[in-house]
This record gives sequence, C-alpha cells and structure tokens, in this order.
Amino acid sequence: MSPLLRTSRSLCSSCLRWRRHRLYSSQAAFATSAVPTINLQQTETLSAGPSNALVKTKTPKRAQAPGEMKAGHLVENDTPSQSRNPLEPTRVDLYLASIHAAGLEPTLDDIERCRPKRHSSPESSKYAEEYNNILDTLCRSFSKDQLRNFTELYNLDPIWTRSSRRKVEYAESIIEKQWNWPSLKEIERRQRDKTEVVIKTFSVNPSQLFLILGKDGADLLQLSMQYNVHISLASNPLALRVEGLRGTMKQLTEHLSELKKGIIDEIVELPSKQPIRQDLVQRISRLAGAYVENLGHKGKIRICAKDTDKMDTAKRLAIRASTETQGGPSSPLLCYVPTKAKLEHSVAPSFMPHTYSIYPFLSPRSLPWTMMKGGSFRVRRVADWLGSTATEDMTKTGGLAGGQGKVVTKTEESEDLEALLLSVPKTPGHERLVSASFGHIVLGSVSPTGHSALSPPLKGNWTLSKILKWLHTSNTPLTFVSSLPATLLNSPPANQKVIHRVLYRTLPESQLENSSHQQLIKLELEFLTSDTAETEAAGLEHSDSDLKLTGDLTLELDPDHDPSYSLESFQDSAISEGPLKYAERNPQEAVVNVSEATCLEGVESTLDIMMPDRPMDIQFTVFEHANVCAGDQPPLLVDYTKQLRHFLTSQDREAMQPQPPAALNFRGRTYFLQTSLSVRKVIETPQLLMGAGGNMEQSISARVITESVLDLESNQKFTTCQVTLDNSAGREAWTRFLASCDLITAVSIPAQGLKTDLPVP
Repeated sequence: MSPLLRTSRSLCSSCLRWRRHRLYSSQAAFATSAVPTINLQQTETLSAGPSNALVKTKTPKRAQAPGEMKAGHLVENDTPSQSRNPLEPTRVDLYLASIHAAGLEPTLDDIERCRPKRHSSPESSKYAEEYNNILDTLCRSFSKDQLRNFTELYNLDPIWTRSSRRKVEYAESIIEKQWNWPSLKEIERRQRDKTEVVIKTFSVNPSQLFLILGKDGADLLQLSMQYNVHISLASNPLALRVEGLRGTMKQLTEHLSELKKGIIDEIVELPSKQPIRQDLVQRISRLAGAYVENLGHKGKIRICAKDTDKMDTAKRLAIRASTETQGGPSSPLLCYVPTKAKLEHSVAPSFMPHTYSIYPFLSPRSLPWTMMKGGSFRVRRVADWLGSTATEDMTKTGGLAGGQGKVVTKTEESEDLEALLLSVPKTPGHERLVSASFGHIVLGSVSPTGHSALSPPLKGNWTLSKILKWLHTSNTPLTFVSSLPATLLNSPPANQKVIHRVLYRTLPESQLENSSHQQLIKLELEFLTSDTAETEAAGLEHSDSDLKLTGDLTLELDPDHDPSYSLESFQDSAISEGPLKYAERNPQEAVVNVSEATCLEGVESTLDIMMPDRPMDIQFTVFEHANVCAGDQPPLLVDYTKQLRHFLTSQDREAMQPQPPAALNFRGRTYFLQTSLSVRKVIETPQLLMGAGGNMEQSISARVITESVLDLESNQKFTTCQVTLDNSAGREAWTRFLASCDLITAVSIPAQGLKTDLPVP
C-alpha cells in the first residue's frame, strides 16, 4: 500500500469555482468512494501507520455541501448562499486528525519505500527531474514534523535536524545526507560557476595596488593568467575591475583578501631628518618590492611589504639614499687645465683658444640608482675630430706628472694637488692609502617628464672659465661614475679574488662639518673554494647560458669576436655567479672556505679632478685607517660574519642568507650601511705605453687593481679601476703615480667595428 498523503488546507467555494485544484491521493480516495447522504455510515480507511491495518471510523451523516467533490469532479451548487463555512474542517482534516488521535506514525520503512533504486548521472539533464520528483513525493507524503522525525531516526548531524528548518530542507537532507544523492543546488551552482560571467570591483588603496601589481605589473599579469580573468584599473575611486567566470571570481576574492591581510607596514625615521626625493622613493619601491612613501617633511617614511625580507631591504635602501643624497654636498671638484701646446706656425695660442661644451653622456653601465632621474652630461673639449687636437697630447703638455699644467677650483684658483693629498699629518697608529679611481664626472639634469634628455642644461660652446663659473653658481649635482679604462679592456684576467665587502659611513654631525671627510668602517671576507667547486663554478661563469643571463649580447652579435676572454667580459660573467649564489644552488658540491674577517676603521677623503681634455676623469681617495682586531669589532658585525660563514659552509638547504645590519654603533659613533658588495678583484701590473706612437721602450709598469662589483642591495653591476701610491718610494713614487694616471686617462675607447687600416684603392 502507498503511504498516507497529507492534504493542503481547505478552500472556499469561490476558489473551487475558479481555480483548478490538484487533488492529493487521499482526497481522490474519498472522492471515488461511495458517500451516503442520509444516514451515518461506517467507512473503512487505510492508515499510514506501522500496522497497515484497516481502521474503522464513523462519520456523521450530513447533506452534501455545495461545491462538494463527487466522483473526482467538482459539483457546483447553483445557490451561492448555501456554501459551507470556510472555517469548517474538511473531511480530509478530520481523517488525518483521527489518524493522529489513534497514535499511528509512519516509520523508516514507509519512507524507504519512496527511495529509488538508482539515479541518473548528476551531469545529465534527467538528474534534476528525478531529484525534483523524489523531493516532491516526500513533501506531499509526509508532514514537516514527520520529516524531521525521520532525520533524527537516521541519526543525521544536529545541524540538519534543528527545528528552525523548513519542510523542504528536511527532505533535501534525507535525500543528500542519508541516500547520498549529489546536491542539486551544488550541481547548479557549479554549472553557473563554469558558464556565468560576472564583473566585480575590488577597492584598493595605493599601497595594496602597488603590491598587487608587482614589478612592472608582473604579479598582476600572473594573477590574471592564473585565474583566467580580465583585470583593469579604475582610478576614481581606486579599484580593480575584474571580469571572469563566477567560480574563479570566488577564488580570486579569497586570494586578494588573504593578500591584503598579509600586508605589513612600519614607520621608519631616517637619520638625515629630511624626506627622500620623490624619484628615489619610486626607485626604492621598485628595487625592494615594497611600497614606500614620505610622511611629512621631517624624515619619516612608511613602508608596506608582503614579508619581512622586503621590508628590511626597503629600510636599508631608504637609509642609504638618505645618507648619500642628504649627507651634504658632493666631493670637492677641481679641474685640470693642461698647458697650451706650442703651434708650429707663427699664430699665438691666445688667438685660437679651446672651447668646451656639455655633451650627453652614455655610460656603458647603468648609472647609480641614487642619481637624479633625467639627462646625464659630461664637459668635453670641442675639437677638430679630423685633426690632431681631439685630445691632449701629453708629449707636448707633460700631463699631471710633468707639472706644466695647473689644477684649479671652480673659481679658477690654483691648487697644489700633492699638498692637498699628502700634506695632512698622519694620525699615529694609522696607515695612509692614496688611490686614484678612473671614470667620468657626470652632470645630472632634471627632466620634467622623467625621461632621459639630450638637451644640456648649458647650451653652446664656451671657454673653460665660463663653464667653471656656471658650475659654481648653478649648484648642478655632480656624480663620479667609475668605469673600466680603454687600456684594460682586452687585458686577460689573472690572480682574481672573490671578496664580500660591507661599507659603513657616518653622517656629518653638523652642516659646517666637511662631508668629504667621513668616518668609515670596511669589512671584508675572502672566499676560497675547493678545486672541484672552483672548476665547476668557472664553467658556469663562462657558459653560453650565463652570458645570456648577464645580458651581454655583444659576444653573440660580433662575428669577429676573439674567443679568448677579455677582462671585462670575464668579469661580467663572473659577478653573475658569485659564491653566495653558487653555494645556494649547489650545496652538496660547493665547498666554500671563508677567511677571517678584515675590519678597517678610519677616515676617508675624496677629491674629484675633472679633465675635459681627456676621455676620462679621476677621483683621488685618501684613506687613513687602522686595523680593528676580532675582539674589538662591533658585535653586530661579528654576528653577521658568523651567520654568513654558516650559510656558506653549511649543507642545510633551508639555511637563509643573512643580511648586514642597517646601522651600528662603534666607539661613540653611529654608522649607517652604505653598500653590501660582491667583488671579483684582479691585481695586475700592465705595461702602460708612453707617447702617441705606443713605443714599448717608452713605457712604465703600474700596479692596477680592477674590480667587478655587484651591489647586493640594488642588484646593479659596475666596474672600478684604480692605481695606488707606494708610500715607501718617496718623491719618485708620486711622479710614477701621476704618470700612471696620465697614461690610463689619455687613451680613448675605439668605436666598435671601426677599422683603422683601410685598404688603399
């Protein structure tokens, strides 16, 4: 027998007249049975109880009401006034009430008879029809209380049996949780997620937008590809407009929510007590991968980052930019003016004065990241490029070593170079190191658009005195950019050393203090690798893939390139794979021995010499220093050295590379981190040719130190070249020192692909 079905509430006669009413099975049973209209009659009805027995109930005899069911059809009464009271219970209500009064309730066997043996695949269209049919059967066959009782008898979780749920929800719980049918709502939701395209807007602030974008928008592009969505930027208000499928949109929403929650921020007070230039703020943000902004005008910045490593990197770069750009004016500037060469004709030199101009400067390396963004220029002599007056002829002028020229300030006051560098009394217990570095003194020019400009700040050809006066009055920022001289471009590498160098400097305590004399701490560690690791590392350094990583395409594009390695190409590839990276990638093969730390403390002074008549300029450095023994070194540096040695010598793949402290105190002074460098150092003694003809008989040997440097903070590469003064040789050493500077700075770099020996037709 089929279970009892619960009927709906009774309807009035007007509803029955104009609305087709669906009859439940119980009503149909009553309609098809014979109903007497005069006497009381006993009727046998089937109960939905557990016994399935016949229950006899007596119903009073009454006249047939207007609009009463008969033989499954509505019987309309022509007399509307005789319609029954709508509040009067129907026969079905009375029938169900009698069953309830008898205490008969359906059991699990009754509901299990409604359970189908199988169902179609959830992905098919028939599944929804089958699911709705069985759901409709349960809701018509049982009451809400009965369905709830079934959920309790099935021992479902209390979350599915609570009394606040609706009837259809109880039926769905039985179908899905007990009969293990897949949820129709979940199937429809997944189908919508796969097909329905939605648009959603995520509000962000500037720091969140920067971290979501990543460097050059790389992170945002990866996000768009990962979730297969289209992302655009709305500016007012600042927001991300995302268009994609509903399913991936939910995943993206969770990802962005977690990303925003993971952002950390910190307010840092700069040692200079002054804000950072806005262009430097943007560069620091790009280099560190963290959002940096100035807070007011008292030297406070706010840093937002995804993790603590990027936060610490941004701190170090911000402190470095603050100390370099706000520490005071640049190094003192002098200008070398060579003596006028005697002309072969009778015209006096004063009638043919040299003129100078400010030319655009293109460095073979990237310029220092702390330079002002815009154009870069260098003062050069305007020469007859087809004649012999393009550069200074030292056989006629004598150069710095000859002493015939003069060194002047911006106000054209003559200075004695030897007295400036050597006349200061030596501090007891300290050693003095005098060196000359070669490069170019570059003038920075602010560009309104922020792009590189070719228009110089001072246009036209001028005498040298006019340009010096302009430099003095305009306060144009000058920066010394080191580079490799032409005489050493093709020199083969030899006797190289791998060094990790950390430099700390102090800030001037007052504006009156000379910023060119700064307290300096230099920490160096030399790396010594085993033969096996060194051979494999050298192979990596010289491999084609590594050359591609360095970005040097000259060797690939030049068909006439000599396969032997020049010094510059060797150092380009060498610094890309230092011991730190090699040990990190090959912990089982690299055996790195770290020497004891060498710590020097002293005062460093710099002096820039502008040489517009030559291809290169010079920066002289005087470093008076004393060795700091291991027991007296700053504790922070001692800890950093231990951590670095453990990182390089440990076989632990999970070991983290340590970072140098951003600031430290030593002997009552506060030192700030200036640079953290990985250096390939080469010491050689080449023969420097004298004279324009390059006669080997007229040559001198000089001790030249060339370094290829990788800045570990900014990831910039640059090359330095310097010669040192031998203090033990007296006056002759000074002359040889200046002669070496003359010979190195006087040689021009030949143009690429230029053939000097042209065939005669």
